[in-house]
Amino acid sequence: MASGETGTVHAWVEVAEAIRATRARTQKNAALTAYLRVLDDADLPIAARFFAGDVFPRHDARTTGVGWAIVRDVLLAISGLDPAALSEAYVAHGDLGDLTGTLFADRPPSGLTLAEAQVFFAGLAAAAGPKGRRTLVHEVLARAGALEARYLVKLLGAELRIGLKEAQVEDAIAAAFGRPIVDVRRAGLLRGDVGEVALLAKHDALATATLSLFHPIGFMLAQPLATPAELVATLPEPFAVEDKYDGIRVQAHVGADRVVLISRTLDDVTVSYPEVAAALRALPAGLVLDGEVVALETEPADRIASFRTLQQRLGRKKPSADLIARVPVAYVVFDLVAADATLVIDEPYRDRRRRLAAFEWPGPTLRLAPTNLASEADAVETAFAAARAAGNEGIVAKDPGSPYTPGRRGKTWIKLKRPLATLDVVVTAVERGHGRRHEVLSDYTFAVRAGEDDPTLLAVGKAYNGLTDAEIAALTTRFEALTVERRGGWHRVRPEVVLEVTFDIVQPSTRHPAGFALRFPRIVRVRDDKPVAEIDTLERVRALAGGTT
Repeated sequence: MASGETGTVHAWVEVAEAIRATRARTQKNAALTAYLRVLDDADLPIAARFFAGDVFPRHDARTTGVGWAIVRDVLLAISGLDPAALSEAYVAHGDLGDLTGTLFADRPPSGLTLAEAQVFFAGLAAAAGPKGRRTLVHEVLARAGALEARYLVKLLGAELRIGLKEAQVEDAIAAAFGRPIVDVRRAGLLRGDVGEVALLAKHDALATATLSLFHPIGFMLAQPLATPAELVATLPEPFAVEDKYDGIRVQAHVGADRVVLISRTLDDVTVSYPEVAAALRALPAGLVLDGEVVALETEPADRIASFRTLQQRLGRKKPSADLIARVPVAYVVFDLVAADATLVIDEPYRDRRRRLAAFEWPGPTLRLAPTNLASEADAVETAFAAARAAGNEGIVAKDPGSPYTPGRRGKTWIKLKRPLATLDVVVTAVERGHGRRHEVLSDYTFAVRAGEDDPTLLAVGKAYNGLTDAEIAALTTRFEALTVERRGGWHRVRPEVVLEVTFDIVQPSTRHPAGFALRFPRIVRVRDDKPVAEIDTLERVRALAGGTT
């Protein structure tokens, strides 16, 4: 790559194409490492962010506000295709960025720079409305070359699909500048910006990184096991036991004059739960807490309600005073990620709990989750029964000596949930129902991921039982907006709606791409709190087929 060309979008996408062309992790790392090493200080942060699939740092609340509709309108205007032909072409590609690259296949590189691309994304975030954003997208795509246009659209959709995760970008940063990977990952947790971390690594300044509040820090995950006996055999004795609450996982960042609530899907949900944000302001600044937002019963007061009750509050950007009164919520805190603006994730769980116990908790809206010690299967069974009787999902058992491991599912947190096995799946197609449901989309085909590192979706079943009429009507509106192909009453939809489903058994099937089918699947609930990247995998389905839950 010639000197002076490294800072162009075309140079960046050539590296992206090389990464996409190989499945070998070492080759991906080598291509990315060599490229990062030659970038100047202005281009390095932008390039690193883009490879992580981000156009802004994670602690930056800005979004481009550009979805399928704006890109579709621009592509129609530039290509001259009619809507039906564009829809057919999209179905053939299955990726809006790849479709864009094909439509512009004869265009040479434009010379667009990374800095100009960053200005473009910033302009979208500042635009007043859809019309202004559509104009900006049209201007850039009308100028861009084929590869440039392909990847700009991919970045707009936050889906590069080149087989690269942020952890691999961190690996390449460490290799490019000869820094320990543990130092790079730690700086990433502290800053929430892989671009800034790349620049710190280049200048051997990773040790200067301090905690930046208000950006998502990965949630520690629990490993599911089927029985109390398995749990006891896995954890050292005695272990801590807590209820597993039937709400949404939320990370709370408490600053001197600001509180931010971040969901498992990495969305800022602060405005949805104003009473929780207000209660958190009573705590010391510099805290990052892990907990669950749950609904409360109004009678008897303060008892935790079901997830179905909480669903009335989900997605409400500005809940009315009436809704807040009818469906009050609480934040149940069960772990501490940072205190005094310093990460405490390396401290053992028992010490983090001691820190939490020292705070004044202004209940009922803000409360500390009760915890007890146990050593035997009978005690676990009793705790599980008590949690279920209280209306909670089950229990989580924790190794008292364990650190908090962001984004990882290890065997130091173990969960027992419902007696029936469940799978988290994503809807890939929907159909009109029959009889009284003939006017709504009520039959859902769903899929699991092919593997932990393979986002390919494999259909494993179809369900139409378990949701209320109101939930089906709301989902119908969502699926209409997500439709990318329509044949009669059948719709192929963008895979964004996550469901939790239960079933009788898993059996082999030649009809489903997963090779398995769920017998009598039933929808437990919509999981808007869970990202598609965390749905279950084919490995989990195989385990269930073998009788292991």
